[in-house]
Amino acid sequence: MIIIGITGSIGMGKTTIALMLRRLFIPVFDSDREVKDILENNKKAKSEITKIWPNVIIKENKSKKINKRLLSKIIFSNKKNREKLEKIIHPLVKGRRDIFIRNNHNSFIVALDIPLLYETGTDKICDVVFLTYTSEIKQKERVLLRSNMSEKIFNSIKKAQWDTEKKKKKNPYLITTSYGKYISFFLVIMYLIMIIINKKVVKL
Repeated sequence: MIIIGITGSIGMGKTTIALMLRRLFIPVFDSDREVKDILENNKKAKSEITKIWPNVIIKENKSKKINKRLLSKIIFSNKKNREKLEKIIHPLVKGRRDIFIRNNHNSFIVALDIPLLYETGTDKICDVVFLTYTSEIKQKERVLLRSNMSEKIFNSIKKAQWDTEKKKKKNPYLITTSYGKYISFFLVIMYLIMIIINKKVVKL
């Protein structure tokens, strides 16, 4: 099995590349989706978050839910708060990721879509990494189009992630998303061919 890590700072096009791999029938683990599900449905995580930040809990239709927008403001405005949440969430995401890899052990290639791939050291279990990038102008334009997003939140998220130049020093496969999906898709296909050829050469 070949494990491809997909990463990139917020607004760099990481999700688009993950979707391209899915359309090529490559199983993709979506860490953002798993975090969302954990925050909404995992009782243990919700209980621990409630103890630390009771003000982020709201009642809706007789059930308690986490106000994810308020939680985001809290964790991205304070590094210690972010680290506390990561200690709750990251082990749960890792557990789900390990299950995903086991369940897809017969696949030739799988991909892990993880924004904090390098920051969490998850790149160490990947055979290759796809790093998506674009200009800072395009990045900002894309992110500020999102609902519930502000420039302040955007800057806070950026500070919590490695910058692109630091990630490039890890020698990943670079995929620009500045020039449209066709160029990005071409790069994805080209890299996949290279990966498959290299795998066959190593076997020989």
